[in-house]
Amino acid sequence: MKKDAPEKNSGDRVIEALAAHLRGRAGSYEIFFSSDAGLGVEAKDGCVDALKVRSGRGVGLRTITGNRLGFGFSSVLTGPALRELADKTVAGSIEASEDGFLAFPAPGAVPAPIEGLLDDKATGVSEEDKIASALAIEAAAMAYDPRIKRVRKASYGETLSSRRVVNSNGVDSRHSATYFSGSVTAVAEDGESQMGWEMAASHLRSGMDFAAIGAGAAKNAVRMLGARKPASMKCPAIIENVVVTELLETLAGSFLADNVSKGKSMLAGKLGVKVASGAVSIVDNGVMPGGWASSACDGEGVPKGVNVLLDKGVCAGYLYDTYWAARAGTASTGSSVRSSFKGMAALGFSNLFMKAGEKDLSALLQEMGTGLYITELLGAHTMNPVNGDFSVGAAGIRVEGGAFAYPVRGMAVSGNLLELFSKVAACASDLRFLGSVGAPSILIEEMEASGS
Repeated sequence: MKKDAPEKNSGDRVIEALAAHLRGRAGSYEIFFSSDAGLGVEAKDGCVDALKVRSGRGVGLRTITGNRLGFGFSSVLTGPALRELADKTVAGSIEASEDGFLAFPAPGAVPAPIEGLLDDKATGVSEEDKIASALAIEAAAMAYDPRIKRVRKASYGETLSSRRVVNSNGVDSRHSATYFSGSVTAVAEDGESQMGWEMAASHLRSGMDFAAIGAGAAKNAVRMLGARKPASMKCPAIIENVVVTELLETLAGSFLADNVSKGKSMLAGKLGVKVASGAVSIVDNGVMPGGWASSACDGEGVPKGVNVLLDKGVCAGYLYDTYWAARAGTASTGSSVRSSFKGMAALGFSNLFMKAGEKDLSALLQEMGTGLYITELLGAHTMNPVNGDFSVGAAGIRVEGGAFAYPVRGMAVSGNLLELFSKVAACASDLRFLGSVGAPSILIEEMEASGS
């Protein structure tokens, strides 16, 4: 008895229809189909403050004809709409300028599946339990300490995302993943008011500890009560891991080949040059089990891998997609990313992180002795991503004799990001990811902070 062929889903039918419209009309093409469905909950005062259910799907199309690129997209997936999309995308390429480096990738080696990205059990969770997750975050924050008086935006979110990339060279890549997240800001009051924030994210719902999110935010708020404005000082400092992720995000763009080529990278022309302390190594791992941005292939269907970018302080590599690899005469590093079917693929990173050291945070505090523990940089987003210069506010805890003494606020720190990373004496073992960026706490040999 002949076994029936598996039923095609809507994405497969859309891709087949577009491919049929494009045959003989475009020199080459790439079709990107994505589908997302999710839910977001916000809790306030023990009740649901907002509940949003979202879903969407659509297709993005790139064509290359005569070294000219066309692009179009549509969330209307009927037969006439897809024909119109093909017509307009091919016609649009006629008006584009020629670029001899344009090309779509050929199929690569079949990548191994990555574990921990798709939660098959999540479909059995009721809407009531999802709502309870946001309420649990808020409740845990409020129960942590009587000085916690309120919370802001205790939220829980989840998304199921699927995508498929097909091109005329034979690439056919599929990816599905689930995403769960929670966050909250807690407000502590005791003659003054201080805020603390915490979040968590996982591909598996079982990897979410909602009580820990709430308690973490409350702890971060309470520890800053009684903060003093210190005198200006020059001393060693430990920068907390969550703050280091912000610094690393600023540096991330400097590893992208397009920024390097355009002179918009602080690492341009520094391949093989030592630009940071030997304690600093930075890696982009696109195939990390459970990694927030892990997938077998990138946004163009090129297999991902592990890319060492900073090796013991030495600039060891940049990130490339197919186009920028062709311009540089090298191979793609599997670093094409897509945020939506509405936009074209672009260069980006996957799971970017600074490698952890061997000492835990308490050992690093003992090694520092007396100094600052930086828990917050105010205005980190204003750091110059091209030259690395910064001037931002800072808050944290004064450390004396290797132990936390009292909180401090109202400081200002300035300098250059690469110079700061050149002063890293050691990295702690407390590597933590915030989404797709991860870092350990780091010990800085000397930092100047302006106070009163």
